[in-house]
Amino acid sequence: MLLPPSFRSRRRQSRRAAVAVRSRTVVAALLLAGLMLPLSAGCATFGRRGPLAEKAAACRDLSQQGVSAMEAGQWQRAELLLRQAIEASPDDVEAHRHLAEALWHRGASREAMSHIAAALHARPTDARLAVRAGEMSLALGGRDAALIHAEQAIRLDPQLAAAWALRGRVFWQLQHPERALADLGRALEFTPDNPDVLLDLATMYRARGQAARCLTTLHHLQDTYPSGQEPQAVLMLEGLTLLDLGRPHQACESFLAASRRGPASTDVLYHLAQAHSAAGRYTEATAAAQQALAIDASHQPSRQLLTELATRTPPNEPQRR
Repeated sequence: MLLPPSFRSRRRQSRRAAVAVRSRTVVAALLLAGLMLPLSAGCATFGRRGPLAEKAAACRDLSQQGVSAMEAGQWQRAELLLRQAIEASPDDVEAHRHLAEALWHRGASREAMSHIAAALHARPTDARLAVRAGEMSLALGGRDAALIHAEQAIRLDPQLAAAWALRGRVFWQLQHPERALADLGRALEFTPDNPDVLLDLATMYRARGQAARCLTTLHHLQDTYPSGQEPQAVLMLEGLTLLDLGRPHQACESFLAASRRGPASTDVLYHLAQAHSAAGRYTEATAAAQQALAIDASHQPSRQLLTELATRTPPNEPQRR
């Protein structure tokens, strides 16, 4: 049966259209396959641990081991591990930060500064890093650099107590006591029971002749410690302040408590002798001064005090030699 010419023409057009569709489909499939090939290769690459990823992982692992060694008091091992961490990943901030602390503990202060500077260079928006760099600078006598770091940290984090405390200490060394006290007071707004800040404040108050304010601050500071665990330095400062206030009997108690904290100290025993002498306890004062000289025979203040005590001891009271 012959079909009409018009029908045959339409069928040929339909076949050509179907072929064209199939051709376009095949081409699209081939193009898609070609595009996906590098993507799939890339996924496989990212799925595996490349050299950079392996180095970063090694750095993290070595850094963690180094920190654990520091916490265990194994400072030499910590330093070795952290150096290896930096060799694996030279730009790792935490490795530089921790190595700086290990070096600082050893006394390698200049090298420690170089590593804290490297960490801060890599992470310039880290306020705590800026504070640590400032603290190290101040300890090495770099007051101007410390001030720059402190102000950088305050800009980055205005509520960071350590930043205000650092700037306060810098101002104190720069002979700006009012600004120093203001900054330390600001630090206490954010950490009211910070023992380091409280001790700094108490020390500054005493240096300025404000013994009563010093003693009040020291009592606040002592409340931050469990009873019987106050540090020797705090008890020493309390005793000196009580002497300033003309309360030698109470000062004796503070110095006696200080003498029981840590190893025997010439300074503690000398000040204890002073307090006993001011309280009229010349025998006890003589004994304390002699104990101080037993630790350091060249301690001139104790020798001078013994000479003075020899003239004050009642004739019928035996002297201890």
